[in-house]
Amino acid sequence: MIDRNLLENVRPWIEASLGFPLPDKAGQSPPLGVVPEGVDAGPFFAVRVDQVVAATARREWHEKLRPILDELHSDLLFSVAGMYELSRVTLPDKVAVWGPVPCYVADETTWRPIDDDRPFKLSESQLADVDFEMFWHCAGPGALSHFGIYEDGQLVALSSVADQGHNIYAIGVDARPGSQGRGLGNAVVSAAGNWILEQGAVPFASAAQWNVPSGRNLRRLGMKYTYAAMISWVGPFQAPPQPLGQPLPGHPVFNRYPAWAMNQDVLEKPGSN
Repeated sequence: MIDRNLLENVRPWIEASLGFPLPDKAGQSPPLGVVPEGVDAGPFFAVRVDQVVAATARREWHEKLRPILDELHSDLLFSVAGMYELSRVTLPDKVAVWGPVPCYVADETTWRPIDDDRPFKLSESQLADVDFEMFWHCAGPGALSHFGIYEDGQLVALSSVADQGHNIYAIGVDARPGSQGRGLGNAVVSAAGNWILEQGAVPFASAAQWNVPSGRNLRRLGMKYTYAAMISWVGPFQAPPQPLGQPLPGHPVFNRYPAWAMNQDVLEKPGSN
């Protein structure tokens, strides 16, 4: 069940992004608004809280979006299938939809930090040396705060705290390639969450469904799944990766499909080689 107290903490942000109040109950037809001016919510934005769905989009897309919102069950709308169907409407205008994005929230009653003295707040000089192309899930130098772990003089894990408005602070996290799986991400997220609560703000984070380890780590720290979002950007359509991690260490994971049956239309990410 959704923690309604946590939902109320982020409701102002959700409603500001939608441009209208989030319904309390699901109706036969999800409300569809026009993207509000002056809000960084993207050309298309939708949220799902249990079975309640609400969306906002450019006005010129409404006629084609309405049948999708009405005919696709929320389970399908907030899935890879929904991402594809919605993008059929937006891609002619060079806008891609992405999701679903599970969104996690915490407060002082749910937060369970870990006892780890490795992370510390980065100084301005340390921050200036961070390669944000490597730590690309973290907010850049303009964020409120950053917490890192160094090993042998090298930054191996980083978290960031970004102000989303409405007293909501979003946590971003990355670990240096090859250093995952050692609790580094957990430690820097814990440090960031502690700092956010000390400021009297609401900790927020997101982790895609396929990023199983990150979602598990957020839940271990007391962050609760509160809602899902479908977001968008101006740019090409991007397919999500395969699930990360293993269900149980020591048990191998195999592709269900042979290589020839994989989607041959998916191209390499530019600059990834």
